[in-house]
Amino acid sequence: MRQISGNLSLMSVMDILQWGESCKRSGTLLLTLQNQEKRFYIQNGKIIFIWSECEGERLIDFLQFESNLNQKDFSEILHASKSLDLSLFGYVLSKGIVKVDRLEDILFRISQIALTDALQWGAGTFVFTDELPALVLNGPVKLSLSQVMMESVRIFDEGQFSNNVDTKAIVDEIRSRISQNAIELPPIPDVMLKVMEKVENPSSSMDEIIECITDQLLISKILKICNSPYYRQIGTVETLKEAVLFIGLKSLISIIAVHALSQFSPKNSTEIKKVLQHSLQCGIIARQLAKDMQSNSDQAFICGLMHNVGKTIMLEMFDDYVLPYDAQVQLIEEHHAEVGHLLAKKWNFSEDIQESILYHHQPELAVKHRGLVEIVYLSNIIAHASGKPKESANLNPDGIGTGQIELNELKDFMDRIGDLDQEVAAIMSV
Repeated sequence: MRQISGNLSLMSVMDILQWGESCKRSGTLLLTLQNQEKRFYIQNGKIIFIWSECEGERLIDFLQFESNLNQKDFSEILHASKSLDLSLFGYVLSKGIVKVDRLEDILFRISQIALTDALQWGAGTFVFTDELPALVLNGPVKLSLSQVMMESVRIFDEGQFSNNVDTKAIVDEIRSRISQNAIELPPIPDVMLKVMEKVENPSSSMDEIIECITDQLLISKILKICNSPYYRQIGTVETLKEAVLFIGLKSLISIIAVHALSQFSPKNSTEIKKVLQHSLQCGIIARQLAKDMQSNSDQAFICGLMHNVGKTIMLEMFDDYVLPYDAQVQLIEEHHAEVGHLLAKKWNFSEDIQESILYHHQPELAVKHRGLVEIVYLSNIIAHASGKPKESANLNPDGIGTGQIELNELKDFMDRIGDLDQEVAAIMSV
């Protein structure tokens, strides 16, 4: 076993990681400061695992949030993976405990938090050995060291700057802008405007509408949605014209809108992708629920797809501010429905879409389209509960009716869409 060691005041953790990436090293980097230890496991210049007992960096805490594991379950998983000579992440995936995209998010989050914290040490020691334990070797998740380092440096720099920033004053300013409808909303995307103009012109043909759509990524997403087993049960849609005839023009416009929103805020692109992935999942669920309830399934899909547009707008808005992550989360939770409603009005979405956006957390407040809003509300709950025990989801809160679908049917439906998040992730990755 070979190793190098030294003092972090002489050789920074960033220098070590950059060396590991550029030389495509494999091994274990141990960082120590007093009673704190962090282990970065690197294979061929990529992060494959992190182990830390520091607050906010423990793997079990993240897995518990994703899968409802307890300490005993985690210990049994560790023991089983060692017994089978499998990597821990490989075993977790094989048992369907957490999906691979969520594991990637977990590892990235822990890596970023652990590295950002280490950047603040200013002292401590490091040891890099060229050995990797079987618990992590050849795991299914591999992260770019450069991406983790860039994100950690960004957050570290913002943290240093935010010490001199009045967070409360910024939060108050953002709230004031929202309450006064003074936030900057993006214009309608060009392709969406062209399609809408053609749709509103009674003399326009279907071919003329389709000719407006030239973005190959957008076309690919439309076809993937149409051919998803969770959206279409029989046959295959092979052309854009077939797809538009199948999903309808209103659904087409909504998919174009979501695709345009996915291009927002490169700084927050990962968070925006998560929001839109959830929105598509919610739309597909809403479509099926509406079918089961003998309601308008196409309109339910559109409303489910669009319900969280306010989150993408707010994430882009935060590019103009230096705000702690927890402050951003709180603002989004409090105001995303309101901001989404402002965008829906500006983009001239129909009243049912506007109500679904504004009241998807409070369907009892909906006036004209309460039944549709309730479907979006229930779909949102189911989408958030995907991959977690169905008993943890409150599917029948006070004041919310479920129309012609019974509570047991909702729980059975949750079982049927267990793999939907993986399908949606594949669509959004296009």
